[in-house]
Amino acid sequence: MNAEQLTREWVTRLVVGEGLCPFASPVLSGLRIEVCDSHDLDQVTRSFMELVEQVASAAPAELPTALLVAPNVLQDFDEYWNWSMICEELSAQMGHEGDLQIATFHPLYRFEGEDDHDPSHYTNRSPFPMLHIIREADIEAALASVAFPERIPERNQKHMRRLGLKGLLELMPSLKDTAVFK
Repeated sequence: MNAEQLTREWVTRLVVGEGLCPFASPVLSGLRIEVCDSHDLDQVTRSFMELVEQVASAAPAELPTALLVAPNVLQDFDEYWNWSMICEELSAQMGHEGDLQIATFHPLYRFEGEDDHDPSHYTNRSPFPMLHIIREADIEAALASVAFPERIPERNQKHMRRLGLKGLLELMPSLKDTAVFK
């Protein structure tokens, strides 16, 4: 399974299938997954900037949301996290603050203050390092239909704890040989 296929399966089975993201289901059919296979972080960053511009300039119905997947760089979570902050700043400098939001996903994602082995981290653990470019208007519309949207992260973390690593692997056996489970 290639990076695009595994990412789409992860979004479909886990993010949408387990209800982790209230705005993912309505835009799933229009989700664009851009895989940048480069080993050069500068090239991956340029790909991110190009994708941000494509999402920003497209009609929402044409390109509602996009993932940039970077399977060959940023294996270290701290390095990834620092890069994601740079990308958020770049998006703002490009004039997209308030219009686009960047969500973060990584195979070794860690929530600050949580035990390293807590299954709650799996709400944001993805097969590869990636950034999700989301239209803020879509987030606002989706959250308006969700009771207590501020509880979504806590609800998702509890769900992942209930599911546990065994349940996650049963749900998505293709994750077994990825960095998510190393």
